Amino acid sequence: MTTIVERVTCGLLAVLCLATVCQAGDETSDQPRFRFESVLLNPHSEYSACCVFDVNGDGRLDIYCGGFWYQAPDWQRHVTREVTQIRGRYDDYANLPLDVNGDGWIDVVSVNYRSKSIYWCENPRGTDARWQVHMIDEPGPSETGILADVDSDGLVDILPNGTSYAAWYRYDRTVDTWFDKQPLPAAVAGHGLGFGDLDEDGVSDFVTPQGWWKQVRQLSGTRWLQQDGFKLHRDACIPILVRDVDEDGDADVIWSRAHNVGLYWMEQVRTDGKVDWQLHAIDTSYSSAHCLLWADLDGDRHDELIVGRRYLGHDGKDPGEWMPLGIYAYTFKPETRTWYSEILAEGSSNGFDLGAACADLDADGDLDIVAPTRVGLRLLLNQQHQPTMQPPSALTGTTVRYDADEPLLKLRNVGTEDVDIETRTDWGRRRAQILASMQQVMGAIPSTSRRVDLDVQFVRAEECDGYQRHLINYQAEPGSRVSAYLLIPNGLTVSAPAMLCLHPTHRLGKGVVCGLSEKENRSYAHELAQRGYICLAPDYPSFGDDADYDFGANPAYSSGTMKAIWNNIRAVDFLETLPQVDRDRIGCIGHSLGGHNGLFTAAFDLRIRAVVTSCGFTAFANYYGGDLTGWTSPRYMPKIREQYQSDPRQMPFDFHEVIGAIAPRPVFISAPLHDDNFEVSGVHTTVARVRPVYDLFENAGALVVRTPDGAHDFLPEIRGEAYDWLSQHLKK
Repeated sequence: MTTIVERVTCGLLAVLCLATVCQAGDETSDQPRFRFESVLLNPHSEYSACCVFDVNGDGRLDIYCGGFWYQAPDWQRHVTREVTQIRGRYDDYANLPLDVNGDGWIDVVSVNYRSKSIYWCENPRGTDARWQVHMIDEPGPSETGILADVDSDGLVDILPNGTSYAAWYRYDRTVDTWFDKQPLPAAVAGHGLGFGDLDEDGVSDFVTPQGWWKQVRQLSGTRWLQQDGFKLHRDACIPILVRDVDEDGDADVIWSRAHNVGLYWMEQVRTDGKVDWQLHAIDTSYSSAHCLLWADLDGDRHDELIVGRRYLGHDGKDPGEWMPLGIYAYTFKPETRTWYSEILAEGSSNGFDLGAACADLDADGDLDIVAPTRVGLRLLLNQQHQPTMQPPSALTGTTVRYDADEPLLKLRNVGTEDVDIETRTDWGRRRAQILASMQQVMGAIPSTSRRVDLDVQFVRAEECDGYQRHLINYQAEPGSRVSAYLLIPNGLTVSAPAMLCLHPTHRLGKGVVCGLSEKENRSYAHELAQRGYICLAPDYPSFGDDADYDFGANPAYSSGTMKAIWNNIRAVDFLETLPQVDRDRIGCIGHSLGGHNGLFTAAFDLRIRAVVTSCGFTAFANYYGGDLTGWTSPRYMPKIREQYQSDPRQMPFDFHEVIGAIAPRPVFISAPLHDDNFEVSGVHTTVARVRPVYDLFENAGALVVRTPDGAHDFLPEIRGEAYDWLSQHLKK
């Protein structure tokens, strides 16, 4: 069989601007450690899971994926069976290799959502006969499943991730179905499942989004005791990994959000016999990573975390799931306590859906990756022991020039004709180009290697009218701390929405939005805290406690804008660690400097679910008659002057593209009629240009514009309307 080979970036591509994956500022980004060749085995495959084993007994590892198996070494395709389709999806959510009937041939266990079934497919002993399906149980919908020896009897058991039931299936050859159903506490059901020894008692435990369940073995049977300590995100991946990330002798937890944004780890910290769990963000630049792998890709005896994005798990309804696919590797460095990221493959069908696999498929001594999606099956061949691959000549998603008045729903690629954007996945590619263009001017966003421990320090607390105000500071990156006010409403009994409150130009910085200045119309953090929002107000570099910030002292940044964006992203990291915060209800509000700073931050951070911007922008052509000098100080973007001559016609991006990168998330715009800084007609132009993007997502009502009769101010009646609007979107 002739395979289709696409040489993708494979460790050399730094495009699509999925924010922190392998960007400038990462010491390893210009010297990639991994080299992979992406081979498209079947462009028509729609199966979401796979596994690797010797199917036909010839001593070579083959690939099993849904209705086919692929024979090594040429990957000739063989039919396994007719897989049932239910509502457009194949009923094959897991491919788990296991010799079920003990005949010496590996069979495949499938755990499924839409059919609510668990069954196994019998290997026809290496022949081309069809694989016979044997039902194990129909317990209810399962996201997928994993294999593990739960009871330490030396036999592998089935652990389905039931969404409405909780059980595991003990492998037992004495029962007719080969598996004996064992109940688990009902609270184990949900989205996300892991298995590992968290307390080092020699017995493995269950890990779920709600925490972990300790396995206690007694003569009367096994008990599962829920333990205090942590909660993960409600839509965790399968598997949740239990590994000693920082090599300190205890088990930590790694997970991604399967239907939302972010990749995280929970560190187990033991002090004087007490256990504390600390949340760390690894990467929050993409969403929809449903499956994780943990394997040693370069043979250095230290495993990498391998992550792939899923293709449209909820048909484009999940945050950011329409963004381009990608497969990434992360290496934890204990000396810096940060993760170094690298792109293995990106774009096209390079991703994982529900079950990927690592194995030495080409028998060359290193591990390869099998990556199934509903838009194709790929094999990523590890070229660690091969000559260095040359990067491709043209990179998908790199910066592409558009004029400001061109329709946003147009996609331009190097060397091809422009195409009209008709799908959300097409918009995902255009959005990637926008982020790349923004970084041309702002500089590259920092990589995961700069995402150090927050090391939050609480300086003092004050009782205010309805809330407590804490002065804190946190570490944004090595050698750089940010001062902020944290406002926590009194009497919180359940998790609450949170707001990142970004201040305007004012010497007090964060203090002005907390009601500590003469500017009453800037006190939005104070007012939102009184309305029940947890508010975090950081200083912008060169204001407040950071008044002496030297923009020229940090070579990692070519603009104050990007430094502020990164500080704000780390602020959201901090908000996610607070038990009082609902992690899915974080918004951003700002006036003037804070108004555009909020837009820029939301463009790069999908965790910001709604944005209020007051007097924050106008189209560049409408800014002081097209003279962009005001944007060019070190506090903002010096490259506007140095490379683009302060000329709107030369700028790689404009504000309709920034808001387009935020879409379809809600944006509330206050643009006073007499704002002499950000001229209102340019706001109308911007909004008109971006509305087609919101229409594409069928969310036109999420973009709201108010033009009060006033000057450069955040008027009380507009603030009140903005707060009510936030309640509609964040207090649902």
